[in-house]
Amino acid sequence: MAQIKKVGVMQTVMTGISYMIPMVVAGGILGALAKGFGGYLVGDFYAEVSSSWATPFSGMEPFTWGGFWWGVNMLSSYAMNFAVAILCAYMAYAIAERPGIVPGFIIGYVCTMSKAGFLGGLLMGFVIGYFLLWMKTWKLPKWGQGLMPVLIMPVLTTFVCGMLFLCVFMQPLAWIMDVFQNWIISLNGGSKAIIGAVIGACMGFDMGGPINKTASMAANALGADGIYGPMSAKIIGGMTPPIGAFVASLVARNKFTTTERDTAITAFPMGLCFITEGVLPFAAADPVRFIPASMIGSGLAGAIAVGMGVESVAGHGGIFVFPAMVNPVWAVVALVAGSLATGIIYAIIKQKPTEAEEEEEEIVEMDIDF
Repeated sequence: MAQIKKVGVMQTVMTGISYMIPMVVAGGILGALAKGFGGYLVGDFYAEVSSSWATPFSGMEPFTWGGFWWGVNMLSSYAMNFAVAILCAYMAYAIAERPGIVPGFIIGYVCTMSKAGFLGGLLMGFVIGYFLLWMKTWKLPKWGQGLMPVLIMPVLTTFVCGMLFLCVFMQPLAWIMDVFQNWIISLNGGSKAIIGAVIGACMGFDMGGPINKTASMAANALGADGIYGPMSAKIIGGMTPPIGAFVASLVARNKFTTTERDTAITAFPMGLCFITEGVLPFAAADPVRFIPASMIGSGLAGAIAVGMGVESVAGHGGIFVFPAMVNPVWAVVALVAGSLATGIIYAIIKQKPTEAEEEEEEIVEMDIDF
């Protein structure tokens, strides 16, 4: 029976992040290019006809301007959908080695599709890893030992941990999010700045997770009723965290490792394009410090935007939809103020990396021994 190794919590998280970063960067930059050259509505280019296609790409016209950038946008969307799956899989790998990869990918992708986001992926990465460590202690006959890595471990782990997530964690979360969404919508009758601050802070909480998606859906619901202020808080509040991380890396350069600084540079254009997921590496690696800084900055941005009458009919597009907003100058002011708030706060409270943490960057070069 394989010897069980001891793995620290931060090493587990950093291993997942090191493998996730290239996926987030590739997806985010491709998305930025698609929206920059194809327009902020590039994702809807084939919306009217794609539902009748055999596959999402059946009627694609790659040699037209719109069709080409629609294809690039699709590559971006799929890449971002797999980011949490990679995080979950390689966290499980860090704990339980190769057997953790398959169930981690499957359940991590389920976390994305169920809107549990990176918080769900973080949780399930540990659950899968330690469930597999327990399985490694089982005493089986020789025929069973041969089936463990290719049949018993991936199938049983995916079944048990996957249904644990779906039955125990996801259902209560869905109910809470429904209640939370209705509460956000009910705030519309009060101060504009308050609902802007709440939606903005939620957008900065879990970067694409359940809180973020719930606030986004509440803003969309209000937009469907012709109330467009919260839509601006959604967009600007979601742009603030990646830009704030970039600002922090400039203000307190010595507190960031080389990898973190490089990630912050790539997060900046992603933030401009309203791709909040560009900041996931920071939120996952240092949630206790980054998330409060992100919420404060995004909340401030949302409060300024809605309070000063900024409105957005578009639900996505980042900086590219600013010219179409009502009061676009105040939209820029809100974005700058929120980003600076996040960046400065995080620069102050972030701890300098220890020698051990700097050495963790070598995990990126980790080979998987099959």
